[in-house]
Amino acid sequence: MPRTRSALACLLTALVLAVAGCGSSSSDPPGDPSAAAPAASTTVDGTASSPTTTVAVRTEVLDDLVDPPGAHGRTLSLVRYHIAPGAKLAAHVHPGVQMARIESGTLTYTVVSGTALVRRAGDDTDTGVTGPTTITLRVGDSVIERGDMVHYGENRADEPLVITATLLTEDGHDLAEPVTTTPTSD
Repeated sequence: MPRTRSALACLLTALVLAVAGCGSSSSDPPGDPSAAAPAASTTVDGTASSPTTTVAVRTEVLDDLVDPPGAHGRTLSLVRYHIAPGAKLAAHVHPGVQMARIESGTLTYTVVSGTALVRRAGDDTDTGVTGPTTITLRVGDSVIERGDMVHYGENRADEPLVITATLLTEDGHDLAEPVTTTPTSD
C-alpha cells in the first residue's frame, strides 16, 4: 500500500506542478478564504452558485487540466472546499481519485461503504478506514478516496472548515457525484 500511495502521490504532485505552471484564472488572493467565490464555485450537489449566494458548502476550483500528460481521458483538478459550521454533505463518490487534506477546522467523516486511506498529521503511514464507520479528521490529516467509495462529511464545529484537494477524475464527470444511500447513524 505505501508503494501505491507513493507512486500516486508522485504522479499527482508532478501533474499539480505542471498545472501550477500554467497559471490560475482565480482572482482570489492566495490563502484568503474570505475572498469572494470565483465563477467556478458550486454547491455540494454540483449546481452553480453565484459569488453573492451564501451556501453551506462551496467548492472553489483553483485550477484544472483536461487530459494531463500520462492521464488521457482524465481531468486533474486542484480545489478548496469551504464548509460552513453545521453543514452536512450528501453521500457521494468521486469518479476517479481524490487526495484531500484538512487545512482548518474539524471534519466528521463517514465512510458508508468501501475503504478510505487516512494519514494522520505527523504520521508517515496510511490506515485503511472501512465503512460503515465515522471518524474525526483534524488539521493536517489527509484522506484518499477512490471511485466506488461512498462517503460524506459534515462540519459539526462552530468554525468554518477548509479542505484542499487534488482530484484525478474521468473526463466529463463532476468532481463528486451524489449517490442514493441511507447514511449510517452515528
